[in-house]
Amino acid sequence: MNVFNKIKNAVVAASVHNGRVRARQELMRMSERQLTDFGFSRELLMEGVSAWPWRVESDEVVAVETSVSGSAVKPSHARQEIKQAINELSSYSDRELAELGVTRNGIEEAVRSGRPTVEGVFASHKHAA
Repeated sequence: MNVFNKIKNAVVAASVHNGRVRARQELMRMSERQLTDFGFSRELLMEGVSAWPWRVESDEVVAVETSVSGSAVKPSHARQEIKQAINELSSYSDRELAELGVTRNGIEEAVRSGRPTVEGVFASHKHAA
């Protein structure tokens, strides 16, 4: 490998590391609810950049999901609650969904992955206007 490739690789690696450091700092500022909605683990974030991508495995998410009352639920009950939430949101009008910042095509993703980002909500309101 020539010197230029080594320098290029070092710059790319440093840039990626720096981006992860900044992303981690932003994620650490988020509430537990936001982290849960986005699928991140505060424990993994506490371990630092070496624990990137700080995501909770999908099996773990189902296992630790809670009901509306806050109590832990079994995975089968969690799936049932997800289905009920999807059905309920599907019954909403397009205007009601727009107020929530969810598109009709994005209902399932919103229920499974959490609420859309604030930027997404504002963008959907611009299109609705």
